[in-house]
Amino acid sequence: MKTKTVLITLLALCFLIGGAGCNRDNLYEEIKIEDFSYQGCKEIVTNLTKSAESEESIEYHALAGGYLHIKHVNAVFNCCPGTIKSDVSVEGNNITIVESETDPQCKCICDYDLVSKLGPLSSNEEYTLIFYRDNREFVRFTIKYNSSLEGKVVIKRFK
Repeated sequence: MKTKTVLITLLALCFLIGGAGCNRDNLYEEIKIEDFSYQGCKEIVTNLTKSAESEESIEYHALAGGYLHIKHVNAVFNCCPGTIKSDVSVEGNNITIVESETDPQCKCICDYDLVSKLGPLSSNEEYTLIFYRDNREFVRFTIKYNSSLEGKVVIKRFK
């Protein structure tokens, strides 16, 4: 009886440690942002109405190795932003991406294109991507990652 109890306990521990029931291919790899860069300032604007004329969007497509190429087109930041950066946090299958600028110094804005690589992600897994800027969520969408994934989400500005 004692041997049977020990055997069942050991089996249960093996399943818990081995991640049974978790279909994430990259169980031990942390999802992160790599190769972040930005291009701009496309046009200096002092009027928010003028900036609203250009379409803002998130374009994405799958890359090799479980990565997702993300291009944030016409992201609005200060025309003298110091540095623009992108940070990521993960909770379950929710991936939060926070875009921010350090030390904005001018009284104008510009549209920038932000480019990054996110991953590694698991095949056939659903993820909700949540983007923040200035401590506010500005877009949220769900993807099911696979090697042929690509898409575009248009962002409604100044809601």
